[in-house]
Amino acid sequence: MIITRYLVRQVLVTTGAASFILLAVAVLGRLLKYLAQASQGELDPGVLFLLMGYRVPDFLQLILPLALLLGILLAYGRMYAESEMTVLIACGVTDRQLMQLTQAAAAVVLLATALLSLWLTPQGLVQAGRLLEAQKNLNEFDVMVPGQFQNLSRGARTTYAERISGGRLSGVFMYDAVGNRVIVASEAVPIEDGEGNRFVLFREGMVSEGLGGSEGYALTRFDELGVSVPPRNLAFDMAAEEQAATNLDLWRDGSASALAELQWRLSLIILIPVLTLLAVPLSRVSPRQGQFARLVPAILLYMLYFGLLLVSRDSVADGKLPPWLGLWWVHLLFAGLGWALYRRLLDPDNLRWRLGHA
Repeated sequence: MIITRYLVRQVLVTTGAASFILLAVAVLGRLLKYLAQASQGELDPGVLFLLMGYRVPDFLQLILPLALLLGILLAYGRMYAESEMTVLIACGVTDRQLMQLTQAAAAVVLLATALLSLWLTPQGLVQAGRLLEAQKNLNEFDVMVPGQFQNLSRGARTTYAERISGGRLSGVFMYDAVGNRVIVASEAVPIEDGEGNRFVLFREGMVSEGLGGSEGYALTRFDELGVSVPPRNLAFDMAAEEQAATNLDLWRDGSASALAELQWRLSLIILIPVLTLLAVPLSRVSPRQGQFARLVPAILLYMLYFGLLLVSRDSVADGKLPPWLGLWWVHLLFAGLGWALYRRLLDPDNLRWRLGHA
């Protein structure tokens, strides 16, 4: 029991650490993209972290299989390099037992991946889609950041507000490139008429038109000035309809794209035992090689595996590959490769090799 807990803990702790690092990189990359959109006035800064929370399951379901592969390679590679594994083998731990214990540890990751792939990710994509759709209905001035110049409508306007409170903007500056005019006002309020048209009502300010032109300019003071705000034409990265659908809806749909998405979700789960079957033999190294000796070949093998799954999914969705063949041939191919490597690990000559390199 002590050996069992030790091996399982080594795999799961290393997998958890790898998952945390990979997730942090993925979240940071997407967060920087959302921050850039927020700085351009396309997203409300107040929804950034909520939006990221909805996208985390989508990131995590892709990260966990790779993190498990890295966890097994790094944990067992260290144990081989430091002769811990040799001691365990000499104490009677067989390769079959090692594979069984590793698959037991991988079952925890498999359950987490199944929960993410079959339920949490579709639900998160639905909520993220609703949030992004709601952003399209906001006025450009609703997503402004106080104390910062922002380019709105893809550079058509540059706007600044010193303070924003209760939907009112104070100390407002707006440059309209289309009309070549500058508006400076003490206050501005976004409004909407009964027909859904959007305006911004500026109060107590000045407007200059033709500034910098060869024909001179006009400067006008006003108590109130209404400026029409055109609808925003935003292009967010929205999930495909199939990605946000439930598993039952995909099955009932029966179209090529729906079946491709359903097979993809199941493939992320099947990845776990197949990668475990590959990782245990690949983790075997001699003390002279070091624990990172097999890391690069294993990652390249994973990239090939994952790449073939992506290509097969797209082929099924496009009707180029029959659904009955789908993504299953990729799993069978790499499961066969993993079994061949595992059979080689069971060879008695390999046991003598490992004991001889202790």
